[in-house]
Amino acid sequence: MLKFGTSGIRDLTSNLLKNRVAKEIAESLYTVGWQEISIARDGRTGSDKLMEEFIKHFPGTIHNLGITTTPELAAQNGLAVMITASHNPCRYCGFKIYLNHIEQSKLDLPPVPAYHKWDLLPKDIIIDCANGGLGHKLNSLGFTNIVNCGDGEINEGCGATHPEFLNDYCQKNNLEIGFAVDGDADRFMMYLHDHVLSSEEVTILLATLLNLKTIVIDETVNSGLERNFNIIRSKVGGQSVLSFMRSSHVILGAEKSGHYYFETNNSSSDALDAIILVANAYKEKGIEGLQAILNTYRPYYQICYNVNIDDLPDDYESILQNFNPRNIRKVIRKSGTEPILRIMLESKKEKAVTKAWQTLSSQLKIEA
Repeated sequence: MLKFGTSGIRDLTSNLLKNRVAKEIAESLYTVGWQEISIARDGRTGSDKLMEEFIKHFPGTIHNLGITTTPELAAQNGLAVMITASHNPCRYCGFKIYLNHIEQSKLDLPPVPAYHKWDLLPKDIIIDCANGGLGHKLNSLGFTNIVNCGDGEINEGCGATHPEFLNDYCQKNNLEIGFAVDGDADRFMMYLHDHVLSSEEVTILLATLLNLKTIVIDETVNSGLERNFNIIRSKVGGQSVLSFMRSSHVILGAEKSGHYYFETNNSSSDALDAIILVANAYKEKGIEGLQAILNTYRPYYQICYNVNIDDLPDDYESILQNFNPRNIRKVIRKSGTEPILRIMLESKKEKAVTKAWQTLSSQLKIEA
């Protein structure tokens, strides 16, 4: 079983069911004193069985939100358990656990429904919902301009982890703008005019629309943003971003993965927050207004590469430790959710970053 980012665990759904993990979590939470929780799932195959097992073995009060998004579940007061594997393929599932607004929570009262964003979302904006929680929710609310809203397997060839679907869909239908979320709608991607935007371009839009001077970004985000904003760097991971936001009193945080954090949500990133902000700005400013913002961004040269750890030579850790090229900013780390090594090299000079990558890929026996 793998640690799931900074909020939970994840494994093949079959393993979670076989090992009765839902039962263990439910009984453990009750044993340590939690008598009341909120719970939800993202709709993936097997999440219903895991929820049934959890509910069966939790003796306390349960507020069941059914199929929805992680941000809505995380916004509830008190302890919240989300059954999801987020962006991971449909054969995986897991548990994210959030503790929110505990100073407002009373054990003898239901959680406060703090999530009222659906009415702010324009109904004529295309959203690829990755066959996950957001699609189920919007479908039930009468939204019609949504795709991949529950008819197929979650995250399979669609959603934020497969932006090529969004790109092709928007171009085929002559759309200027479109959005895609992952299975539990805590990350998103965006199409504008003729391509899917990078996370840095999305960050530029969000921060500019909010009139911000300072933002928090994780260590892998392109340093070109320094030309537009004062930036505060955090480690990769939502809890690290949120921690720096709180300590620095900053209201926007961003990860290269497509997670965006707002002051109003102090426990989870929320794709809807970002979509609502950009979609309504598009209604007001048009594509020209958004493009004018993007034209201010000048990225550094960056190479990002993911490689399966099993494909690396036995001495790869020693190779990485001795890899210290000049004038290169590097972030090399193991994924928190997959058996993958993530490599990021960055420089103001294209030749420098290309040479560094050629050297490293040769040492690691990666076909560059």
